[in-house]
Amino acid sequence: MTLIKNDSVLWLAHVAKDFFPTWQNRLNLTEKNIIKPLGHNFYSVQFNSTPTRGFLSDTLFSRYWLPVHYMWPTKCEEKGFIEKCAQGLLAKFKDKNFNNVVVFSLDRKQQKLASNLRGRILQVFSEKLKEKSPAKLLTGWTKKPILQPIYNQTLIVAISDKCTWAGLSTPSEAGSFFAGGRRYVGVSNESIASRAAAKFVEAAESLQLSGLKIENAKKWLELGAAPGGITHELVEKKCEVWAVDKADLDEEIAENPLVHFYQMDARDFKINMNFDALMCDLNGPANISAKICSDKTSLLKKDGIVIFTLKIHISENFEKDYEQALKEFSLKNCQFLYGRHLYNNKQEITLFFKKK
Repeated sequence: MTLIKNDSVLWLAHVAKDFFPTWQNRLNLTEKNIIKPLGHNFYSVQFNSTPTRGFLSDTLFSRYWLPVHYMWPTKCEEKGFIEKCAQGLLAKFKDKNFNNVVVFSLDRKQQKLASNLRGRILQVFSEKLKEKSPAKLLTGWTKKPILQPIYNQTLIVAISDKCTWAGLSTPSEAGSFFAGGRRYVGVSNESIASRAAAKFVEAAESLQLSGLKIENAKKWLELGAAPGGITHELVEKKCEVWAVDKADLDEEIAENPLVHFYQMDARDFKINMNFDALMCDLNGPANISAKICSDKTSLLKKDGIVIFTLKIHISENFEKDYEQALKEFSLKNCQFLYGRHLYNNKQEITLFFKKK
């Protein structure tokens, strides 16, 4: 195995290919870093100095970050490969504190190998893990990763057909509960679900990863609600929703007593009340959507959360649209928290704000 310093300068990142140029430009704003494609939207990044978490977050289009502490060639056909890996990891990480072990395949071709390797790693680390993470907990975190404590260290192993990497990270630092940042997002009603519903589920998890809770937000204003996927997710959480859209809302959702549907242009929506949170998934030009959404933050209570989807119609215009959106919300006394390109985001990015 090759030893990398603990405060690693080598990282793995998962980035959607459409936004690789923008991500690369942001990554190299201060100094030139060595970026190598690993296939399937994964890249290795060799930094000149250890990056701060804030810097990694500011790259925006990184869905997942893994610091690499050790790496070695993948020789899955070699007899005893799994045992050598497990014993090598035991030697390198036996004195480290972590509560979980996750192994994933970068290209999804090595899923079986990843599963078998995790099983053996858990066996060799059983004495170390049993007090902190009983088998029941480990099983629960495997079935429902979002149950993992966000600040607990996890030993993460990533496998491709050529190389295997290992590092320590927390779900919060990595940017996802799910190893690699890739997964299927289940929603509460597949018959009326839209991709927007999956985006909202991810956005709520992202807030959880950042230590922000929205469980107490029970009154939501939703702009761009049709066809109703997000509205349904909110109703499932027993939230009351004021849904606004020029298009039709799903009839079953519109008839729910927790839903107040206003079929109109969001610019014309006016009401004398305060909301706990605002969700905006409006289509159209980014600058117009940002202006409409930021104007409606006047209806938010103090510390109310805003989840805003910034549509990116022309990738070359991203930086301009992004800065304009931040300016619009700043003018309305909203604090920018962070931005993320969620796994179910396509030509868009999700921005998070808090009403000051």
